[in-house]
Parts: sequence; structure tokens; C-alpha cells
Amino acid sequence: MKTLTESSLHTLPKMTQEKTSNSLIGRLRNSELFRSYREIFQNLMGLPLDLRPVGSQRLESISDDAGGSSFCRMLNGGADRCRQCSETQCGLSSNEGRGVRSIRCFAGLTETAVSVMHGGVVVGQLMTGHVFHDKPTSNDFAEVLRTMGGDAERDSKLERAYLETPVIGKEKYRAMTTLLAAFSLQLGELAGQIVLELRHEKSDCIACAKDYIDENIQETILLDEVAGEVHMSRYYLCRKFKEATGMTLTEYVTDRRIKMAKDMLANSSLRVADIAFEVGFQSLSQFNRCFHKITRITPTEYRRSDSESQSLQGKKVMHGSRNYRAESFRPSNLIAS
Repeated sequence: MKTLTESSLHTLPKMTQEKTSNSLIGRLRNSELFRSYREIFQNLMGLPLDLRPVGSQRLESISDDAGGSSFCRMLNGGADRCRQCSETQCGLSSNEGRGVRSIRCFAGLTETAVSVMHGGVVVGQLMTGHVFHDKPTSNDFAEVLRTMGGDAERDSKLERAYLETPVIGKEKYRAMTTLLAAFSLQLGELAGQIVLELRHEKSDCIACAKDYIDENIQETILLDEVAGEVHMSRYYLCRKFKEATGMTLTEYVTDRRIKMAKDMLANSSLRVADIAFEVGFQSLSQFNRCFHKITRITPTEYRRSDSESQSLQGKKVMHGSRNYRAESFRPSNLIAS
């Protein structure tokens, strides 16, 4: 089974995989559908529910009102995370399969990930758990403490939190995860709608970048300014712009300026140097170099060739007109009365 971090399919916008996942998951998490379901789930089950990108190593249950295990929050609330918890989360969040996967941590708590699919790809995971299936005992905690390497200052608080961890029987827990699997299908459908929105926004961003460049073509155009205009990082904008246009931003700006210069060379009497600065080049030598690179001739040669071309075309028109007039008034072409 492919995951979003392992493949880029045509069903998803062509963004960096990390940005795609974060953007998609962010919108799913902020959707009314997810927020409403999470509130109901937490109120009914007393458990945390979060939607995370594939590869996430943390179940969000930090605040007390999120439900779940205060024991887990105590272990992972500081700067130093529990190594065993991290290993468990890595194993759970790297799930490549469809449907539901549950795993027991070193302390005996069950955690669950439910894959959210779109276009055959795992785009995220619903995560819940931090529960026991059987009521824990002090002896159980003693075993856990030996595994952890106890801290005398917080052993008593940890034990109390451990013993107060929610207990949900296996059958009830299985029914709960079945409902989550059904909900994941709804999220997958919503993900499809969001993907279309992201693709449309990406196209709009490139169009906005082009508009900004055209509007400021006579000025010095900075990459950071264009990126800020379309709300992208400079590196991401460069990549997406090249994918959409086949040119880098620098190549696009140069191409637009040379096209403007060609029009001015053909239709104005301005000096070449004046045209160079008028279209945004910083020096005449830079303009000449770029112009020759694109057209294979110098600006002066282009103006001369265009002038000669227009002159030649004018002569052809005049010659054609004379032929028409002469032909029209030959006696053989007159209508006999």
C-alpha cells in the first residue's frame, strides 16, 4: 500500500509531498465535519481523537479536556519525550495498510490508527486510544516502572495517573474503531473535494505571479516579493512556476521584457539604450546579451531587419496595387456594350 509520503499520484496536486499532506490534513482537521465528529467522539468515549499526516509521531491529547490518559501526558509533556512512547508511535503511524490498526505500548495501553484514503493513497490517519482493556493494578505499574527506570519524585503521581487511565473492554473498543473506519470514508470523500480546491488554488497562484510580474515588469522584480504576493515560499514558488510554465521565474521575466523590447524596436523610434531601461533591464550590456540569447541577433539588427521587412512588404503591396489598376483598365477586361 502506498502512502502519501512514498508516492505522488496524479490525483493529488503536484506539491512537495510534505506540503501536500500538511495542507490537506490541515483543511480536513479544520473542517466542520471533523470538528463536529471529534467533539461527539470525545464526549461519548472520553478519548482523544486526532487526524495526523502519515508518519506523525504524536497523538494530540495534551490538554485535560481532550480525554485519554493523563499518564501519557505526564510522560510526554516535557522537553524529553518517553523513548518507548516514541517507538510505539513510530510503529503505529508508519502503517501502510488500509483500515484499522491497533498496537499496545510498553505500558499496556492500546492506541489505534485508522487510515484515511483518497485515490488509493493513505493521506492521513485518525488516531485515538491511550486506554486499557483491563483495569490496571499497582503490580502492573511496578512492572512498567522497572521498564522505564523510575523517577522517585514523580512515581506516586505517575502511579495515580496510570491507575486512573480509561478502561474500555475489547468488544466495545472494536465497535468504536469500526465507527471510526466508517467516518474515515467520509473524510476520504471530503479530501477529494479539498484536492480539487488545492489544484485550483495552485493554478490561481501561478496566474497571480504572472500578473504581478507583468504589472511590475519595468521595475526590479525580486523573487521574495513575488513569493510574498502569492503566499508561497520562494523555493516552492520556483518549483511550481517551472512545472506550470516550463520556464524559471528569471527566464519568464526576461522573456516578457524581450517581447516588449521587440515591439518597441519595431514600433517606436526610441534609442536602444532607452528601450533597455524602459523594459526593466539594469544595463545596456545586460539587455544586449539577453536579447541576443533569445533572438540570436542584436537589438539593432532586429530593428533593421524589421524595418527592411516592412519596407519590402510595402513595396509588394504597392506593386500589387499597380498591377491591379493596370489590369483593371486594359481594354480586354472592359465589358462590351
